[in-house]
Amino acid sequence: MAIRMTMRPGNRPACARQQLQAGIALALCAVLFGCIGATPLPKRTRTPTGTEAKDIDVSFIHPGQTTRAEVKEKLKLIDTGYEGEHFFLGRWSSSTSGAWAIVLGLPGAVGRIWKSGNLLVEFDDAGVVKRFEPFDDAKAPRYLAPVAADTPLQLASPVELQVKYYLLAGGQFVDAKIVLSKGTFDFEELGEGKKKQKLSLPASQVLRVETPVIIRFPDPTYISQRLHCARDLKKIGGPPGRDLNLEVTMPQLVTLMSYVAQAAKSPPSTPEANRK
Repeated sequence: MAIRMTMRPGNRPACARQQLQAGIALALCAVLFGCIGATPLPKRTRTPTGTEAKDIDVSFIHPGQTTRAEVKEKLKLIDTGYEGEHFFLGRWSSSTSGAWAIVLGLPGAVGRIWKSGNLLVEFDDAGVVKRFEPFDDAKAPRYLAPVAADTPLQLASPVELQVKYYLLAGGQFVDAKIVLSKGTFDFEELGEGKKKQKLSLPASQVLRVETPVIIRFPDPTYISQRLHCARDLKKIGGPPGRDLNLEVTMPQLVTLMSYVAQAAKSPPSTPEANRK
């Protein structure tokens, strides 16, 4: 299986805004006029490294034969930076078509249609491939569960993650910081807004990591995920509801999943009725 990849670096926040604007334009057009479509375009693929590539060939991977060193070397352009003895995680974002719309009789281009892809490669204790599977973002929590289980957190010192947070009020991503400690989960918005969101809650109240249905932007480095908590976050300085919508790297996602799994083993600090 070969994957042809070509990438032109761009401004990521601007790209996210353009994708959101494109989605809104398409939705409005479909509702009002029903006049949208897509046209084939030369394939473009963005990679985490930010470099251009013509071909990335995964046909060299053979379970029982290929080594971790070979995978790391030959797939370095899509390497997400996850460090582990038993897994390799790759990611990219590709586009083969563009959307168009006709508004009030005037045709116009809306933008490229992007879709992210991921690759999981598992190795045995000797560093030889056991299996490899591509997967899409919607299945990330399921595919990464064994990776998280193989990446326990020591938490002798707090772990800090610099992430992107989707600010519902502004409809944009802003910088945010998450601090993971043995008993406490801390979140702090780092954007330029005057009323920044900041909260702290027991680790056991961070219930799960899941893929959002709507807030999802294809990106070669960041994957859209949300943290579902046991209580209304607005009451403790966060957004309304129980969710934090984030964009994180693959290694950060594995860290968060490992943290949630470990926290679930500690005694619950909220009534069972709230854990839903």
